Amino acid sequence: MTGTKNKVFIHLKSALARITLTPHTLAFFLLSVIHCLAQGMTAAFVYSEDASTFAFVNNILRTAEVPRNEVARLFRDGEDLTLKLCTAAPIGDVYKDCMTIWDTKEVLSKTDYFVPRFLEELESRDTLTLFARDSPVEASLDPIRNPADGNVTGVQLTYNHGDSTVFLSEQCARMLEYPGRILDNSRREDLALIGSQFWLLGISTFGILYNSIPHIWAVVFARIMQSAWAIYTIWRTEDVKFRYRALITGSNTPCHFDIMPKYFSTRLALQIPELVLNLTALFSTSFLAWYIVKGYSSSTIRRVGPPPQVMRLYKFFLINSMFLQLSLFFTVTAISLWIDQLRNSEIALLAQRPTLYYALFIFTVVTIVPWIVTGWFSIRREIKPLIAGFLLLNLFYIIGWSVMFKSQVYTWTFIEWPFFGCTTIVSFMVLVGALVFGIICWTGFGEGLAHYLHVEAVLTDSDFDADVFTNDMEKSPSKAIASEIRCPSALSDPSPEGISVIKKDGNWDFADIDRPPIYMVDFEDTKGSTSTLPRY
Repeated sequence: MTGTKNKVFIHLKSALARITLTPHTLAFFLLSVIHCLAQGMTAAFVYSEDASTFAFVNNILRTAEVPRNEVARLFRDGEDLTLKLCTAAPIGDVYKDCMTIWDTKEVLSKTDYFVPRFLEELESRDTLTLFARDSPVEASLDPIRNPADGNVTGVQLTYNHGDSTVFLSEQCARMLEYPGRILDNSRREDLALIGSQFWLLGISTFGILYNSIPHIWAVVFARIMQSAWAIYTIWRTEDVKFRYRALITGSNTPCHFDIMPKYFSTRLALQIPELVLNLTALFSTSFLAWYIVKGYSSSTIRRVGPPPQVMRLYKFFLINSMFLQLSLFFTVTAISLWIDQLRNSEIALLAQRPTLYYALFIFTVVTIVPWIVTGWFSIRREIKPLIAGFLLLNLFYIIGWSVMFKSQVYTWTFIEWPFFGCTTIVSFMVLVGALVFGIICWTGFGEGLAHYLHVEAVLTDSDFDADVFTNDMEKSPSKAIASEIRCPSALSDPSPEGISVIKKDGNWDFADIDRPPIYMVDFEDTKGSTSTLPRY
């Protein structure tokens, strides 16, 4: 138990030393924590707005008993919009299964579509009453049925604490399927973005702890993507607002009523600071990453001085580990977004082989973490059977999810939902990257990388001070030895007589017959200080 506590303490101390190695690494870590909390909270507020508004719109759809096997598809020609409802995925030649619910180019009579109460408000130009009502969650909904057959013909919406009512026709309710789908997808995006903040914090910390230049640049790349997406979402909110007004609140539409008057202003009020935070994180991270990478590249500090070919393989190993961590987030996010669509949206009734989709999803989720661990361990130990299994499973992920594009509902979701499309593309890119660099690492087996990583791990467990051990021995070897090697041995057991003690490597596995154990030798120098050096 004491040995375990000592190892934990040593690893924590080593992590702290790497985080505080320079002011840039410390600032990089602290900013990652701050932005994780700040941007996570902002995304949570956006999610709350999307979720509450979607819940209200969905209540209207359920109260009006709108069929769940319909998918709304919007066709756009400039400012002219045509909304169709389809009972099949609207791609290819399936438009025969679609019906036009509204076309903004048509000239409609006001008396055919205006809600009587709203017509009175329009004629009196009392629009303030319309937009000053309570929030949607405080309104009540009641179905209006045809006395002859009992079918629902519309929904009565009561608002302003019961003082005002408006009738939403069946056609109006069915048109709300389109904004309802946008809101449904938006709340899924919000959850993914919240998770991305914690993932970014994890990959930032990993890059600092392992001096990994690829991980540092991966953080910068992720910040660029997040900033670009934040800019796009502001434009998209304004564009959705235009479409919403043209289809729902326009003067010649079946609804002619704003059922979510505060949604767009509230969302923009949250998206603008979210964009500011993203840009701040991007610029600060890029600035610090430049100095961190420059320091990592030029530093001669190493635990063990490996030959150049080993360092080249080590960089490939770090790049591969970067792709593995990217795969964990983007692949799981992409397939989770898809399976949530399959379970909780209208396309669930349009899917032809849902059992196969669920099986592929479950297999990927169950195996992806063991797959990552296998890739990491097989390269570190240079175990060929494991790396072969890792590469085969990697190839299966790529082929299996590529075949999903034969599904019309999957292809339709990919085309119609930009966030899902972008996430899916990135997930394929990182899976291919993991495959390529996994093969590169495999071709380098036997060149000394496993032994180097093994020695480095041993020195870490032995509390070897990496910050004061240098490879630069050309200037003054004797001076370097006298002044630079200061290696405290927290695990050493010096004898009472002061005689040096040899401590066997506790990490050595007897099965590693090709990799000899390492012995840590504690000795006292002329000044009485104790140091530890490896012996092979």
